[in-house]
Amino acid sequence: MILANKEKGKYKAFPTVVKVGDEVLVAFREGFTDPSKPHGKSGKVKILKSKDLENWQELETPFDDNELDAILSGPFGDDLFLVTRSFEYKKRNEVYVSRFKIGDLPKDRVKVTVKDVGLSAFFGHMFEYNSELIATAYGMYKDEHRSLVLSSTDKGSTWQLKGVIMPDGFKPWLNENSIVEANGRFLAVIRSLEPSYDLYCSFSSDLIHWDEPRKLGLLGHAPVLRKLKSGKLVLAFGDLNDDLPGVGLAFSDDGLNWERINLKHYCGNLYEGGYTDFVEIEDNELFVVYYICDEDNEPWIEAQIVNV
Repeated sequence: MILANKEKGKYKAFPTVVKVGDEVLVAFREGFTDPSKPHGKSGKVKILKSKDLENWQELETPFDDNELDAILSGPFGDDLFLVTRSFEYKKRNEVYVSRFKIGDLPKDRVKVTVKDVGLSAFFGHMFEYNSELIATAYGMYKDEHRSLVLSSTDKGSTWQLKGVIMPDGFKPWLNENSIVEANGRFLAVIRSLEPSYDLYCSFSSDLIHWDEPRKLGLLGHAPVLRKLKSGKLVLAFGDLNDDLPGVGLAFSDDGLNWERINLKHYCGNLYEGGYTDFVEIEDNELFVVYYICDEDNEPWIEAQIVNV
């Protein structure tokens, strides 16, 4: 199904999804194509809402400062979180967190700074652990590009570095990561920076100390992890295991052995598609959102229902 149609000169990308009661919310970033700028220009964050996954209401947010991200997380009690990022290529990169009530729209936001970290971006869904709000992120730390775990004790107003998911000197550098709690410990799946397309995994008992990352056996970008009600682990990612780039899912019981399926390929530029997210809408029934493109490199947003 199409959630945001292809339009001439438009760049629709980076969808994320949450389920709140009987509603599904999808956030995405809509900008304008510009081959001289990564992912186009003049981004704005939009939110779609639906109760039946067929009829969607499109809502505007006030965040149109050349946005690049639109990461929804929650619910946490009566609250949802939206992470956005104001971005100008090689000039500006600012991460913001907005906390807002269910049923409302985000109205304002707080710029994120983290001591001793040159923060590049948040990535993946926030979650709660021991009265802390946990976020996954990446950026420069000790002069290396690292996958990071951040924490907040004041509902997202301020953030601190909690853990680093790679030892000093580890190569390749790692960035986008997603974390779930599974089988009594935490599992992170992490993207490697080019020229490697390998996805890596690491385990931790406390979100602070992490095992040395090992290859997962899958090639991809933008890993998003969730645990289903059944306990099964599901990974959505930009799938680079075939001749054409695409969108993939992988399934595991232990976080080490994964079974992959491809949902869709696309024929445009590798970097103009593939980011994906999903939510369990019924037991073992997933609503998967993603963005893809064709030769015009003017991406749009699609979704599929997948039974696992």
